[in-house]
Amino acid sequence: MNRLGVRDPFLACVAVAATALVGMYLLDLGGLTFQVISAWLSIALCASTMAFYAYRASRIMDRADPQRRFWITFAICGVVWAIGEWAQLYGSVIDPHSIASQTGTGIVRTIALGVGCLVLSAVVLTYPIPHRSARERLCYWLDLATLIMAAAAIGLFGTVSGIQLDQGDLVRELSVVAAGPLAAMLIAFALGRLFMSGASPFNWHVGVVSPIAAAVEGASRALGPVLARTDRASWILASTLIVHVLLLMVAFAQYNKRYVSGPGMRRAARERPYSLLPYVAIAATYGLLTVTLAVNGLDLRAWVVLVGALASTGLVVARQLAAFADNAQLLKERDALATRLHEMAFTDSLTGLANRALFLDRLGEAVLRSRQDGSRVSVLLVDLDDFKPVNDRFGHAAGDAILIEVAARLRGCVRSTDVVARLGGDEFAVLLEQAPPDGYTTTAERIVQAISAPFRVAGNDVRVGASVGVAVVRADADDASSLLQRADEAMYTAKLGGKGMFQVANAPAV
Repeated sequence: MNRLGVRDPFLACVAVAATALVGMYLLDLGGLTFQVISAWLSIALCASTMAFYAYRASRIMDRADPQRRFWITFAICGVVWAIGEWAQLYGSVIDPHSIASQTGTGIVRTIALGVGCLVLSAVVLTYPIPHRSARERLCYWLDLATLIMAAAAIGLFGTVSGIQLDQGDLVRELSVVAAGPLAAMLIAFALGRLFMSGASPFNWHVGVVSPIAAAVEGASRALGPVLARTDRASWILASTLIVHVLLLMVAFAQYNKRYVSGPGMRRAARERPYSLLPYVAIAATYGLLTVTLAVNGLDLRAWVVLVGALASTGLVVARQLAAFADNAQLLKERDALATRLHEMAFTDSLTGLANRALFLDRLGEAVLRSRQDGSRVSVLLVDLDDFKPVNDRFGHAAGDAILIEVAARLRGCVRSTDVVARLGGDEFAVLLEQAPPDGYTTTAERIVQAISAPFRVAGNDVRVGASVGVAVVRADADDASSLLQRADEAMYTAKLGGKGMFQVANAPAV
């Protein structure tokens, strides 16, 4: 029926029996003696069975499975808790009408509860938190602090309620009543720490049911004296039995692999990049504050919850501000990455010049503007002369050094607004816009002279030349492709004419 394994005959019987007992308690059937003894007997059996199945679950796990250590500890804690429950049953049989019997605040059970929670929390805290950035760690700890603050407020509320309503030995009263809320806070911290970290050694059943069980225990101790004195101790018995049945189902589900996912560390980060637990905790705090104000007004308990709610809200606000800062940093990194990718896509990696794609894009835009406003656009296609022999003689590293130096010389021959590109190999191009009437010839001559100067390679002076083809846009007759093609034809004409010179393709009258 669900992943906790209710279809199993054993657990089906447990669920039916627990439902029947809870129904009898809530309907106040069978009398107080029957309710107290049957409840603690059932709870002791559940705790013992839970410890058994937790141990069996650990035994079938691989020794390298990170869950195994947790479930061994869970089984040990289950034995400790079971000892406390059987001691509680013994005390309840002797005096079923005592407050301790009705509320589960016996000394042995209280000690067993504390020891078990301490042991489980100590082991849970040994699990490392996955590596995160500084801002992610800050948000994580703020989320955890919100959870603990809410648990502290609710636990302190219960403790104040219990102390106020049961005037006896104050020291004993404080230690017994406060044990539950403190255990709830401890479990909330330990399990919340791993559950929100995204690498907990248990499935979501434990991460949800265990804190609920601790919270119910805390509420039982805090409110138990009031409920017992108003003949509603059956509520405590019913809720305590329910959470113990759930814990039993959790242990059984881990043992019975048909109802759980495979072994290994749980990765909550795959599901969502955030946790809802802090928001659930703060909602519970405000819910408790609302009920307290409506029932009791602004008394001490309300002030306790109010302070906790305000502190939790402050932590949530701080967490959101940290998240906003983190998002802003991520956006900044995204923009930087986008800029870098753009540069990689449109920049020649060797020379730092524009590549063919960017040059053709800028050339197309320039031709379109020329058609609209009649502006002068010209393209200079530069091909190096005698570059291959130098490259073959001195190696590719020397050839790359020459190409880098050529790029620097080309930049020195043009204006900052002109586009210089490496189209590939030893072929370069220059895009001129809004140049003087003879600007393209002046620039071509400057390029030929600059490239003809010797290059220093491996301690030797070597020379390469440049053949330059020039094409000027013709109104309503050229597009980017045809303009570049005419410049290419002019460049080959220059190369065939003797190299180290430039040629203008169909130069218009100027």
